[in-house]
Amino acid sequence: MFILATPFDSPSLPLTPKTPIAPSATAVAAALLTLGLSGAQAQPTGLPLRSSPLLEERVSDRQKSEGAVFVNGQQMTARPDMDLVVEGQASVRRPGLALRADRVDYDQTQDVVKATGQVRVSTPTSVFTGPRLNLKVDSFQGKFEQPSFELYSSGGYGQAAEVEFIDNQRSVIRQASYTTCRRTPGPEWLPEWLLKATQMTIDEEESTIEAKGVQFRFKDFPVFAAPSVQLPLNDQRKSGLLTPLLSLDTVNGIEVAQPYYFDIAPNRDATITTHVMSKRGIAADSEFRYLERDYNGQVRLNFMPSDQLRDSRRWGLTSQHNGGIDTGLEGVGRIGLGLTLNRVSDNNYWRDFPRSGLVLTQRVLPSTGVLSWGRGNFSMTALMQRWQNLQEAAPPYDRAPQISMRYGEWNAEGLDWSVVGDTTRFEADFSRVASLVANGTLPRNGERSFVHAQVSRPWLRPWGFITPKLQMHATRYSMDRALDNGAMTVDRVLPTFSLNSGLVFERETRWFGRNVLQTLEPRAFYAYTPYKNQSMLPVYDSGATDFNLSTIYSENTYVGQDRLADNNALTLGVNSRFFDPDNGAEMLRVGVAQRIRFSDQQVVLPGQAATPTGLSDILFGATVRWNDRWSLDATLQANNQTHDVARTTVQARYSHSAYRVLNAAYRVNNQTSPNSTFMDVGWQWPLSDLVGETDRQADAAWSRTPGQGLGPNRWYTVGRLNYSLRERSLVDSLLGLEYDAGCWIGRVAFERKQTNFSNVITGSASSRIFFQLEYIGLARVGISPLKSLSDNIPRYQFLRDNTVQPSRFQHYE
Repeated sequence: MFILATPFDSPSLPLTPKTPIAPSATAVAAALLTLGLSGAQAQPTGLPLRSSPLLEERVSDRQKSEGAVFVNGQQMTARPDMDLVVEGQASVRRPGLALRADRVDYDQTQDVVKATGQVRVSTPTSVFTGPRLNLKVDSFQGKFEQPSFELYSSGGYGQAAEVEFIDNQRSVIRQASYTTCRRTPGPEWLPEWLLKATQMTIDEEESTIEAKGVQFRFKDFPVFAAPSVQLPLNDQRKSGLLTPLLSLDTVNGIEVAQPYYFDIAPNRDATITTHVMSKRGIAADSEFRYLERDYNGQVRLNFMPSDQLRDSRRWGLTSQHNGGIDTGLEGVGRIGLGLTLNRVSDNNYWRDFPRSGLVLTQRVLPSTGVLSWGRGNFSMTALMQRWQNLQEAAPPYDRAPQISMRYGEWNAEGLDWSVVGDTTRFEADFSRVASLVANGTLPRNGERSFVHAQVSRPWLRPWGFITPKLQMHATRYSMDRALDNGAMTVDRVLPTFSLNSGLVFERETRWFGRNVLQTLEPRAFYAYTPYKNQSMLPVYDSGATDFNLSTIYSENTYVGQDRLADNNALTLGVNSRFFDPDNGAEMLRVGVAQRIRFSDQQVVLPGQAATPTGLSDILFGATVRWNDRWSLDATLQANNQTHDVARTTVQARYSHSAYRVLNAAYRVNNQTSPNSTFMDVGWQWPLSDLVGETDRQADAAWSRTPGQGLGPNRWYTVGRLNYSLRERSLVDSLLGLEYDAGCWIGRVAFERKQTNFSNVITGSASSRIFFQLEYIGLARVGISPLKSLSDNIPRYQFLRDNTVQPSRFQHYE
């Protein structure tokens, strides 16, 4: 179907006697619009909105085949079912295709369009311009002479001697040049980088560009040449060699890595990377990932057949699996399954492979298997956990196995109650801990079973709350070796009572010229647990909680089940918060709390002293989010008697706008031996701001396009410094520069990481240098510092973030 449309200001068309006079599509649209407006007056409620397939990002094959063809021009001559000639600003549009030219000849019998004079062909993914085009419309087969082209997905464009369209997804460009550098005024302009090829085959369905006779030039200097190269058209996955990586550090020396990517299936892939290191030899890394409807996971293996650093074979393995098992039994359903495996070849692996992964750089490596099941308020878990200990200190206990069950109800006749049952077998090998073997004080393996029941009755009102709670702990230990008193089993039953209460006062006020809603929230928390001697019990999984403004309102000062602290204490505190009354955002929070002990706490962990009666350290805290730019978090713990600062942390962030962020932190801990004081600074900032060359209008224009930097020809400084004031030395450091040229980005960075924290000055450290060139829309060369930058600098932004592909409506014609 053809719809012949004529602009209102066009002259009368000279129609031949054979030309049927069709109503103007523009006039019809105007009439429909008039009817719609009159209908809107009759129905003030308006028309209901509904989804339309015409607004989808992908134009379907049905839309292309059945959609109407719109023809427009200053002069038309047509013979029905034979041919059509459009002259003067001619355009032909159908779903997924727009054609413009000075003259368009359409042979309907052959379905062939011949366009001449300023020809422009636009599709949802590309646009071509040139002097002459022959094209079969439905099959999208034809040739374009001397065209220029632009590919929206990569942002690249170029020129060619000829483009042959094979279909609407594939085309062959001959004698082509391609770049993403935008032309600047002047006859001497040359692109910063240019890719030339005798032939480029573009496959938009496979998202690839296969180029033959390739030459790559950077700064008009020949960099690379190859008979054939396959390039990605966008960020979609494709099997093949990835860009080689080159790095330099103090542990590996000069390292060259070549990754190969396997796109196995849409839900499975693998990457194998070979490494050649000047100081250590050859290594291989592999990673396999899978994602199914009911489960997912990944497996990573690092292997070095002969490490010259240790003169031995080295390897590391880590894997995760999460999913479920369908039992097929009615009333049972699915059982959750989680598997984690972490193993390395030797005890020095964490030190010699500091960047092999977060898990494999720890001193103790967990391997865990978990089965879980739940129905309604009931749940149960079975767990097996083994540890690989890479240090001389005492290892954590294996759980072989642990079985837990839980049932609870909330707001049942106003009550919240729950019961937890758990039995665990704890095992560990302490034969490698020389100090324990010499003293003859090897800890005991054994089994621990406990039941923990609790019931509370919360009363909640807008002006405050009060919640009494009663808990009962019943625990039994069965040892492999007798205790000092000769007993093989120990029972412990202890109750705990707590009362949590608070009030909330509100008022409207003004601070610094702003309307704010302020609250005053005093809080009182009382806890009582009677004393029972627990010094003979083993310590399987218990430890002291961090003393902060959250844990100070808790019944037990320990985590785990091996120590239940005897408590007769009252915690008093008060918070005040300031809210923006327009949107409810919290702008300021300040708080203070202190615990009052009415009796000594005698239950302690081995090596700890009893906590005396009286006042605990006092805690202060503040959080400021006064606007989108500034934020501040501060905590302080002060000794009640000496008024000395035990711990303090101050963190501040200033984020002026996109790509401008400054983070600073100051941390003091006088409770450790030796004491520690650290200063931490991280940033990302344009250098143009520092030399007074900021163009605010250009910044505002570019910042409206997220993930595209602040415009071309910009330098950015990035980094993070962690400084020990006590040792007067840098602990970790990361310094770098980024240059955004518009169509390419250069990055250079230096990183130093501490690998032995016993002494910052004499401890060992590893250093490495990053250097990378990113040719926008083409490839990255070198070793990328982006992960290190994003991990170390909070709110760091990539200069190019291609997570969002351009919409076809951005270039709709």
